[in-house]
Amino acid sequence: MKKTVLITSALLGVAAGTPALAAPIVVSTLSSWDGSSSIGDFGSSGFSGWGQFLVAPTGSNRLLDFTFLLSDALKGSNTNAVPVEFTAHLVQYNPFTRFIVGPLLYSSAPVTVPLTAGLDFHTYTFDIDAEVTAGSTYMMFLFATNFELRIPDDSRLRLATANTDLGGGAYNIPWDAESDLDELLSGQWRFTAGQDLAFSATFDFRPANEVPEPSTAALLASAGAAGLWATRRRSTTDRQR
Repeated sequence: MKKTVLITSALLGVAAGTPALAAPIVVSTLSSWDGSSSIGDFGSSGFSGWGQFLVAPTGSNRLLDFTFLLSDALKGSNTNAVPVEFTAHLVQYNPFTRFIVGPLLYSSAPVTVPLTAGLDFHTYTFDIDAEVTAGSTYMMFLFATNFELRIPDDSRLRLATANTDLGGGAYNIPWDAESDLDELLSGQWRFTAGQDLAFSATFDFRPANEVPEPSTAALLASAGAAGLWATRRRSTTDRQR
């Protein structure tokens, strides 16, 4: 069974009322996935990070969304196995030096993948709507936020892989398998040329006058981020009383 999960953006996007042009550009390897091929492990007993990089196509200036196929491949017989929790991130990437360029362009809220006894793939789509530059390379990667767990029977994730060779792209893993997020952002990555994850990415072009002002986008974040801010603010106010 394949299920779909939509992850809302921490950036202001189309859902907030900003119109996009009618012809988005979809870069996808999903059609070449055979329904079972995958690679891993990602999580407490494997790599802390895993991703895919690609070149923003000509005529685009926004990345609207990104999709991965993930399966929680339960290891061992421990009935109290801990599921992998991860966050998704978008960065600009230099495939020649294999270093991330600049700051995070998008970060998702934490996601927990349901435990399964076998390869039960779920489709995870991240609604991003971030500014990109056509011809530049970008990487969408996942980071296991509970990677420090060292329980032998912890679960771990596998990512679906496609039987295709995407020009200018490949799957990516960090040199240091157990890097934390700061190390992933500053350290070197490695990849196998010609191998891609099963993924899709939707690009679009939007004139500058249709993109919200930065101050507005900063105030109108996702509902989850706004709720978290409000909760922290109430908690701080209560302590001050």
